[in-house]
Amino acid sequence: MRNSAEPLRTHPRDWGVRTKAAVIVAVPLLVLSGFGGVQIADGMQRASRSAALAEQISALPAIMRYATSVAATVGARAFGIFVDENNAVFDDYTAPVEALAKREDLDSVVSEDITRILADGRELTRAATAPDTAIPLRIEQMRAFGLQVQHTVRALTDQMENVTALGESRRLLDLWHAVLMLFDQTAAYTQSIGDSDAARNLLETAFASERAALSALRGTKDDQQALAELRAEAEQRHSLLLSPTSLPTRAPDLTASLLAGVAIRNGLIDVAVGRIVAELDAERDAAREAAIRTAVLVALAVACTVAITFALTGVLVSSLRRLRDDTARVAYRDLPTAVAAIRGDTDPATVTIDPIGVDTAEEIGQVARAVDGVNTQALLLAAEQATLRRQITTMFETLARRNRSLVDRQLALIESLEYKERDPQRLQNLFELDHLAARMRRTGESLLVLAGTRSRRTARSDTPLEDVMRASVSQVENYERVRLGAVPPVALVGGVVDDLIHLLTELLDNALRASDPTTSVAFMTSPAVEKGLLLEVVDQGIGVPSAELARINHRLAEGAETDAQATRHMGLYVVGRVAQRHGLQVRLRPTTEAGAARGITASVYLPASLIIGSGIEPAWSIVERPRRLPDDDRIAATRDVQ
Repeated sequence: MRNSAEPLRTHPRDWGVRTKAAVIVAVPLLVLSGFGGVQIADGMQRASRSAALAEQISALPAIMRYATSVAATVGARAFGIFVDENNAVFDDYTAPVEALAKREDLDSVVSEDITRILADGRELTRAATAPDTAIPLRIEQMRAFGLQVQHTVRALTDQMENVTALGESRRLLDLWHAVLMLFDQTAAYTQSIGDSDAARNLLETAFASERAALSALRGTKDDQQALAELRAEAEQRHSLLLSPTSLPTRAPDLTASLLAGVAIRNGLIDVAVGRIVAELDAERDAAREAAIRTAVLVALAVACTVAITFALTGVLVSSLRRLRDDTARVAYRDLPTAVAAIRGDTDPATVTIDPIGVDTAEEIGQVARAVDGVNTQALLLAAEQATLRRQITTMFETLARRNRSLVDRQLALIESLEYKERDPQRLQNLFELDHLAARMRRTGESLLVLAGTRSRRTARSDTPLEDVMRASVSQVENYERVRLGAVPPVALVGGVVDDLIHLLTELLDNALRASDPTTSVAFMTSPAVEKGLLLEVVDQGIGVPSAELARINHRLAEGAETDAQATRHMGLYVVGRVAQRHGLQVRLRPTTEAGAARGITASVYLPASLIIGSGIEPAWSIVERPRRLPDDDRIAATRDVQ
């Protein structure tokens, strides 16, 4: 679960590499997908439109046959020509035409036109049986009906965009235009029955118009024979209409000619409509194939882009993670270890850091090489600092030893003067001078401790703890303020005596300086865990803030490296170094929990390994670890160290 304190990574600069790569790729992918989607949708729409047009246009023969049936019915009843009503020309095409008019995908204007054609056809059929309708009026109504059919066919075919299909639709309209010529011939024929010259001229003109219309018809090689038969039928019909024989005599031949012409025209109409539907079906299939092809290409493009992006992102993220992990390893483990080894007097030439495990030549590899360069420079700098530190340490050690030699000579001279002096005042002055010289010697020893060297004194023998405590008290100024508590009859190993005296002296000196001159400082012991001892220095000073006290305890526990603060807090640095050297534990805590003078209690834990005689039950009074200063009765019971 995400940490509630962790800020949300809403800014693009805080996004991960995969997120950034996904966003970079998402934009062109969305554009590509959108463009491909539009192309696919447009292709499928065109395919659907072509399919719908093909279904609608496939009903054109039914419309034209319906119109032909109406015309045949009206003409036969108008002129008294006997036609077998079982002939195909009288088939009922009302159902498919009505189905076309009810299609939801049909243009509303075309649907209304088809509905009007059906209504007009029914009206013409009904009027054909009415004896009160004049023949010229019926012919005029039939001509208007034929023009309405022509207009509807044109409105339906003009919705197409296919050039080949449009060309076939023009042939289809030309065929129907030739059918309309029959209405003109019928009108002229009705007038020619009176054998007037004007009527015959009008009939000849109608024949010439039909010949011109039929001559203008164009088609494929397969259509040429049907067109020739249609022209021959027209010539035969012209001859029959101009024949001087009576109508009943020529009626059978005229009827046969008309029916043959209708059959030929229907065949040509079926062929033209079939070609149009075939073109529209081909257009539909092409549009679908284009849409499918576009969909496949878009899908492949998206899949390839995603795959390549994931592959490259994986390589990029892998290199970045390797760079991150190796850099963290160097920063938090290898480099500190190498620097510590160099500081520990290891030859810098033998200290190396494993390079970053990215060996590519691109930018990430260049960053890795730059990090390797920084690490190399860091090692060189650490080596230079270690060399400088050793030089400074050597200088400190040299100065400290020279100073100590002079101070030891001075102390020897002061002791000889003290031995010979009988004047109490001058003897007191010599004692003070002796303490100042002792402090100077302790300062020199502190420099040796900070320099990381030991005193060249001869090895001490095991020393009683009381002597160690009194020796540390004797080396501080205002030693008379120190109250020494009960001390157990144990001794300390000789190797720790001098350093422990130095450590206790620094703690006593700090306690005396931080407390009121009118107060005393308690110096006492108590048993500790694992048969150890606890030495405590208790003062009544102003205390230390909690945060600062925590930093001091950390410095004491870790044995802090010498830095710029060492000159200001030399005593604490020395205490930490000495404690770390001998495995001692030093801790500071407030003497009291509240009050203006909270004070500080410095506790030094001596492990059992440094104590001789710790296994014997001591015959001394146990002093509990104080949380407050001892009361006046206890202080009065302590011994004064003079």
